Amino acid sequence: MSDHGSPFHDEDVLATPKSWPAALIPRRGGRISVPEAVPDGEAIAGLRESLEAVRPLVREVLERPSRDQDAAEAGLAYLRGDATPLGAAVVASVEAMERGQSRFTTDAAWADLLAADHGLAFAACAFAEIDGIWIEGDGPSALKEQPHHVGGCAWRTVAYWAASPAGRRMRALLAASGDGAYAEAARALEGHRREPLQRVVVSFLVPTRTDWVDECCAEPPERETYYTSHGATLLWHSLSTAGQVEALGDWAVLEQSECTPELVFTLVDGLGEAAAPVLARSLDGDAEPKGRKLVLDALSRLPGDEAFRLMGGCLDKVNGLPAMEAMIERFPARALRVLPELSTGTSKRAVMAAGLLRAHLAARPGLAAQMIPKLEGDARAAIEAVRAAVVPEAPEDRVPKALRTGGKKGAPDWARPEAMPQVLLRGREHALPVAATGHLIEALSKASPGRAPTKGVREAFDALDPGSLAEFGWNLYERWRVSGESTRIAWAQAQLSWTGDDETARRLGGLARSWPGQNGIQLPLKALDVLAAIGTDVAVMQLHMVSEKARPKRLKKKAGQLLVRVADDRGLTMEQLGDRIVPDFGLDADGGMTLDYGPRRFTVGFDEQLKPVVFDGRGTLRKTLPKPGAKDDPEAAPAAHRAFTGLKKDVRMVAADQIRRLERAMAEQRRWTVEDFRRLFVGHPLLWHIVRRLVWLHDDGGAGDGMAFRVAEDRSFADVDDKAVALPETGEVRIAHPVHLGASVAAWAEVLADYEVVQPFPQLGRPVDAFTEEERAGNRLSRVADVEVGVGRVLGLERHGWERGTPQDAGIQHCMTWEVAGRTVVLDVSPGFPVMSPGEWAEQTLGNVWIGESEAAHGHETKATFGELDDVTASELLLTLRTLADSAL
Repeated sequence: MSDHGSPFHDEDVLATPKSWPAALIPRRGGRISVPEAVPDGEAIAGLRESLEAVRPLVREVLERPSRDQDAAEAGLAYLRGDATPLGAAVVASVEAMERGQSRFTTDAAWADLLAADHGLAFAACAFAEIDGIWIEGDGPSALKEQPHHVGGCAWRTVAYWAASPAGRRMRALLAASGDGAYAEAARALEGHRREPLQRVVVSFLVPTRTDWVDECCAEPPERETYYTSHGATLLWHSLSTAGQVEALGDWAVLEQSECTPELVFTLVDGLGEAAAPVLARSLDGDAEPKGRKLVLDALSRLPGDEAFRLMGGCLDKVNGLPAMEAMIERFPARALRVLPELSTGTSKRAVMAAGLLRAHLAARPGLAAQMIPKLEGDARAAIEAVRAAVVPEAPEDRVPKALRTGGKKGAPDWARPEAMPQVLLRGREHALPVAATGHLIEALSKASPGRAPTKGVREAFDALDPGSLAEFGWNLYERWRVSGESTRIAWAQAQLSWTGDDETARRLGGLARSWPGQNGIQLPLKALDVLAAIGTDVAVMQLHMVSEKARPKRLKKKAGQLLVRVADDRGLTMEQLGDRIVPDFGLDADGGMTLDYGPRRFTVGFDEQLKPVVFDGRGTLRKTLPKPGAKDDPEAAPAAHRAFTGLKKDVRMVAADQIRRLERAMAEQRRWTVEDFRRLFVGHPLLWHIVRRLVWLHDDGGAGDGMAFRVAEDRSFADVDDKAVALPETGEVRIAHPVHLGASVAAWAEVLADYEVVQPFPQLGRPVDAFTEEERAGNRLSRVADVEVGVGRVLGLERHGWERGTPQDAGIQHCMTWEVAGRTVVLDVSPGFPVMSPGEWAEQTLGNVWIGESEAAHGHETKATFGELDDVTASELLLTLRTLADSAL
């Protein structure tokens, strides 16, 4: 980058590339110079020659009965020499059709021909009428069984001629004409503004009549169909004032089909700086990559602080980063004024802006020396804050050996080391030099989830601060995402498997869970590989959450496959893996957190739903954690508040899942060794808050239901009489089901009530049911037959271990199945669920419930009976059916 010597060079001029004038639709008084448009004699001669052959056919068409007889008569009069703009428009429309042209494309030479024969004003008026003529049919009459005729007025739908090369040529001829000819044409056009779309066409031809354009902005064209987009395109080409943009309001957003070079360039030529908000808003839609790059390129060329600020708001959008870097290069003085305010805060955009500002200051020391003393207080303070945050670079002998030299490849353009966050060495007193940072990026380009770093790179990682390295890796990934550099997915994301930590895993998991559909799904799919490679409990937990909650089935399936692989590698079942991947979220041994505001302190606990609760220093429960105040420590208080915000977000993601998992464990009578129970539940700082609200059973393998106990506040164990009991080191522990507790349920409920313990899910208050003797001996239940319920209620069974049955004819699934105790329980449902849209039929009628060896056996000869199910499983099945029936429509 060059160092500009003066901050006062002109930065208020549109930065235009050479390619713009070629695509620009000329306008009178535009900001971009364009070649003069002069009549093309050769084109006129060629068009005249081709028209001679079709003139007899034109007359024949106009002499036929027409739905718009006035227009047909005007065309015949034109052929007799009585020339009017309407007659010229009719004849041109028929001539174009009979020449074999389509109404969708018309030669630009039509504008030259009409102007040469009748003058510029006449030609303009003809173009103001021509899109009001509709010729029935398409193509020459010789090819059609039904001959052409004039079909009537088309002003309400189409503007093919104005939006075609012929219309653009007519506008160019007007823009290049002398002042007198232009004024004459504008006066003549006053009488050709009857219909709304016609007014838009006239404004397109003479956009300097801003009062006419204002009128069109007050009633902008609709965009409901392909045809009405003509009017929108023409209006975009006519705008020239900020007031017009303001009058258009929400309409003034470019749609995907409108993001073309000719439209964007002409819009910028007409509006100048006023185009900035339109371009910025247009990036919020679903613009394709080419259209997005075009809009960002145009925005990056606009002068003015507003355009620069709006570009700063696009830093986190795809292609926004390279466009901002180009804008900084074009307007370096403005960058020093505006970048400081954009770099304030901790958002992704602010971090990127701070990196750009740091690189800008280093690249242009002369400009910085001249401008900074002249900046206002806030801007200077922001620059000083960026400078103060710079950590001194490490001396050569402290730089890891593997990062002292690099190859020829270097860092990509979107990851310039000088604009990246610094990577700190352990101790955080020194940072990697810029050159070593580039070598680090080059080393990371070889990363893969299935490949370990080389010995030298591992040693380099060991010398770096882990948190700083992880944040650098994430920033590198984010810069790749917003750069639009799709070809580097193989390493830009893969390097996270080398640099990532638990926070990286949370971010990747959130990305995958929130992915909206199949579009671009390779990104979250590869993110799952990275999570598996990071391999920490938090990373595995994120995989689990994706397998449970992601929308695209491909994501859920792959996450499940990776979880199985992780479990196999650790020698665990999936349930055992689930026990071990619940993070402690930095909670203390008592399952809480202390938040230090300096003069004030707060403690955090959790309720029965694992929602954080806050107590002040006197032990008083507060509604929420207060925001830091003026008297609080300026560093400690904001940090504590951020920690609490992060804790709420993290726990919210896992709380419902863990409560549901433990409820299923009770229903499925899952067991743990005493050692695992103590370590994974009693000793876990988060799950402990659920554990102490439940009644547990210890089973030593003998007869009976075992010893029931609860976990007291001090993590000791007590029985139903609230007497301390010792938990043997042998045997197994499970969550007690009320079936096991029998008559002691009421006594246990009284104990928990005395201690004001609220249970996380129905345990002691859980309804208990049993089969009748007849039901136990058979394989069919009719308890819910003919009950009508909402489809959501039925599909909700999937959260409790049920699955939809095998698709039958037309891809309809007619049942729900539950695999239990080596048997399959089947619930018939009608009309069922279409595979591609299971919720399509809102009402479902329940049928019989069957038990068999498999889904295929249900309703047929089977030796299975409901009596094979144990009492807990039977009670849970009947509770599910009763709950479903209670939701009857």
